[in-house]
Amino acid sequence: MSQDCLLLNGNGRPLSYLPLSVITWKTAIKLSIIRSVIVIKEHKDWVVRSPSIEMKVPSILMLQSYHPFHSYVKFSRSNVFLRDLYTCQYCFDVFEKKDLTLDHVVPKCKKGGTTWNNVVTACKTCNIQKGDRDIRPKVEPIKPSLSRLIQGHQISKINFPDREWDKYIFQS
Repeated sequence: MSQDCLLLNGNGRPLSYLPLSVITWKTAIKLSIIRSVIVIKEHKDWVVRSPSIEMKVPSILMLQSYHPFHSYVKFSRSNVFLRDLYTCQYCFDVFEKKDLTLDHVVPKCKKGGTTWNNVVTACKTCNIQKGDRDIRPKVEPIKPSLSRLIQGHQISKINFPDREWDKYIFQS
């Protein structure tokens, strides 16, 4: 697993929900060594060694200080996929993230911008077929609110590497 450590804000809540604030074990070790985080919990049987150090890999970290949580939604590839629920906006089939692309409704070559209102999720097949033609998606793209993205996103605790993560993620 590439994302093995939950990163919490200074108030004990996840730093981000979309995508969930998880970091690699290597980053978790670096943050622990430079003491910019508090180690809440370590993985039980996962130890890393160097010639001079042996330490358990952190499972849950918390930042030393609180960082404000922005209520606006940043335009990003992942957030467009979340807004569209990993569904191609042309054929309406659901795909895995690796099988999706971003499509400009009004192509860049026709002065279409990379904005919430002009970019949709498309499968590779539909994106190639559309090319630079003027084909409208089944649902017009809009800028989502943060609550809209969170409602559309299902966090599956089945995939958590540590069962205690849900104490921090699903707290009220």
